[in-house]
Amino acid sequence: MIENTALKLGRNYSVALFLEGLLLLVALMVLEQGSISGHYYASAACGLQNALITTYSGAIIRTTHLTGIFTDLGIMIGQTLRGKGFDIRRALLYVLIITGFIFGGTIGAFLYKLYEFKSLIAPALIAFILALSYSFYVKKG
Repeated sequence: MIENTALKLGRNYSVALFLEGLLLLVALMVLEQGSISGHYYASAACGLQNALITTYSGAIIRTTHLTGIFTDLGIMIGQTLRGKGFDIRRALLYVLIITGFIFGGTIGAFLYKLYEFKSLIAPALIAFILALSYSFYVKKG
């Protein structure tokens, strides 16, 4: 769907973001009916999110789990201690992803406590808004 490993305006990011939002809404509907299969739809949305973010600058970066990011950050710190260069841009990206993950997880847990499975509406709406915004941006540019 996205075709390449480098971020490039004009690709089908809006379609992928829309599909991500749709998968989250399907997960919501199925989970509210008591079926555990809704977790598969939510997992598919997470996988699609990973595929989208992997295209950022050609870097292999995951946004639904952090073990690899912490490992890479540790390797970067270790290499710096050995006298090798430190990629500030990549480190900043890792720190932003970690911060976003923690912030998003906290907000998600809070919303789930209040609204249970309906809390999936929030990330679905964000995906739909980003898809629409990106579509307008591409058409304008």
